[in-house]
Amino acid sequence: MRENGRNDRPTNTVDAQPCLSDVYKNSTRAKRRQADAVLSGRSMVEMLGVLAIIGVLSVGAIAGYSKAMFKYKLNKQAESFNMLLNNAIQIKPQLERAFTSTSIRFGADLFDKLNLIPDGMRVEGSTIYDVFHNSIGISYYYNNQTGNIDYVLHWTMDRANNKTTQRASEICRNMILVAKENAANLPVLSVRTGQTDGTYDATALNGDERCTNNRNCLRNATLQQINDMCSACESETYCQLIIYFMIKKYQ
Repeated sequence: MRENGRNDRPTNTVDAQPCLSDVYKNSTRAKRRQADAVLSGRSMVEMLGVLAIIGVLSVGAIAGYSKAMFKYKLNKQAESFNMLLNNAIQIKPQLERAFTSTSIRFGADLFDKLNLIPDGMRVEGSTIYDVFHNSIGISYYYNNQTGNIDYVLHWTMDRANNKTTQRASEICRNMILVAKENAANLPVLSVRTGQTDGTYDATALNGDERCTNNRNCLRNATLQQINDMCSACESETYCQLIIYFMIKKYQ
């Protein structure tokens, strides 16, 4: 039925079906939405590429973190090592007065009782361990050649598969650089590397007290000299850093 000249669509239920133009439009819209949905997806190659990039970045982050942690431990070890050296120097006069014979013994337990073990180190039995799990012994012995009673601190680098760990040489360099700052109070520093059969090589640097003639001096040690001393740690079964303090002539 027409009214006022307008051609309105029928309103009865039979005639209220969509016309062909509406069906075409709706079908076209659906196809476009489907096409857009397909185009908005990611191919397997793209996903693998993203995963590969994430993997590379993760490996780099882990390597950087490990390097940063090692540097942090080196700084921590240098700090505790310096404090232990200074404690050992401070207690030397008391030890000199205590020595009346070669039968007197002391070790890490004495340092522990006197609260001379710095933070960053721990004591297990008669052994001290640093942040890298290197073992530290404190002892004395009677030197038959010189007649001195020597009071000794010795670090033994941590081992893996019967070899010193890969970073032992870096740790060795770190410790010698700290010792160099205390050259005025350290008679002798020695690096000893060797095998379990008892063969070893030793290189010594002398503190200010013994830095005479043509001896290698700790205070003048170059980075190249220190590298040469510590490089053997990378290939030997064991690597030790030994510091000797002369207590006194035995009477």
